[in-house]
Amino acid sequence: MMWKITFQIVHSIKILSCACINLCYDDSLKNNHFISANLKTGYFRRLGLAFLILAGTLQESKSQLALKSQEVWPSIDAYYRINPKFRVYGTIGGTKLEESSYTDGAVGVYLDYFTYPVTNILRPNHAEGLPGKFLWLRAGYQYSATPPSAEDPFKESMIVTEGNMRFYLPYTMLLTFKNRFDWRFKNGDFNSRYRPRVVLEKDLHTEFLTFTASGFAEYFLNFGNSAVNRLRTQLGVEIKVFKRMNYEVFWNHQFSNQPEIQEVDAFGMTLKIYIDHKDVKEKIEKRKKAKKDKKDKKLNE
Repeated sequence: MMWKITFQIVHSIKILSCACINLCYDDSLKNNHFISANLKTGYFRRLGLAFLILAGTLQESKSQLALKSQEVWPSIDAYYRINPKFRVYGTIGGTKLEESSYTDGAVGVYLDYFTYPVTNILRPNHAEGLPGKFLWLRAGYQYSATPPSAEDPFKESMIVTEGNMRFYLPYTMLLTFKNRFDWRFKNGDFNSRYRPRVVLEKDLHTEFLTFTASGFAEYFLNFGNSAVNRLRTQLGVEIKVFKRMNYEVFWNHQFSNQPEIQEVDAFGMTLKIYIDHKDVKEKIEKRKKAKKDKKDKKLNE
């Protein structure tokens, strides 16, 4: 079922990209035959197209996975690279249970710091623009809550700290070892947990698309209450839609740890937007220059 859905998503993106918008080869990607959207199309038009893909996939996935998936996880992530060392990461997402009206939502803001570059080793075609880094640190804040009418309402404030390491493997595969600590204040109670995650990624491409296949295993170790520990595994693919926009679909499985933790299958989709401060600065300067030239031209007339 997962393979069928992935094929439909890729096929839909290919049709929409070729039939609905003008396309051109990005000069920096010509050697790899990757296609990017013509800049004349406009940012908002491209963003709207990606949202249509996200909404259509959610509806299709819910109908096809109704018998197997218990949850659906839609989200939007935005990455703003300040410079090669620092990046701001924001996310908004939610959870929807298939067999009930239960929902919740979360929003988070984080700061990433990258260090220790690996000399002469680059991970090509990665949209975040920060390849070849051995270690990065992350700190941030996340707020989660349910609607007041939810079956099991809660409010949670969480401080997140991470230390992540990357290792390059043979066959251009990337291994990432993530060490995350969550400091949680939920309904007035404080608790903490450690979340180690091992991620394996592989960049692939076709004549028209570039994408990353990935999988990971993650363990949730709750300090002081082993009964709520949980283990999750995930398989997914992240598709490069435009130069600064990716779209990820994945299947996540949570193993049971009775009686508190039940077995869960979840289907998720994430729209990822990447913004570079250098590009933003150049666009602002070009607009200022254009306005100045226009003003000078009127004065000369």
